[in-house]
Amino acid sequence: EAEDEDDYHVLQLIGCMTFLEDGSEFGPVTEVLNLPGQDVLSIKSADGEVLIPFVRQLVPEVDIRNKKMTVIPPAISGTI
Repeated sequence: EAEDEDDYHVLQLIGCMTFLEDGSEFGPVTEVLNLPGQDVLSIKSADGEVLIPFVRQLVPEVDIRNKKMTVIPPAISGTI
């Protein structure tokens, strides 16, 4: 059974603020897209909308209680 920290519905991620690994603010989650195979977060960053697959490699940390999470955008992680 999942621990409380990990026990949340993906729709609760909408409105969470995202941060980069260095602690700088990236932007709020505006939408969760339920695509075949995985959920994708739509984040409104300073550069516009960014889509990030909701997988542990790209979203290593989620603090649902404080509505914030750490993300590694694909352009930064070099996976494109």
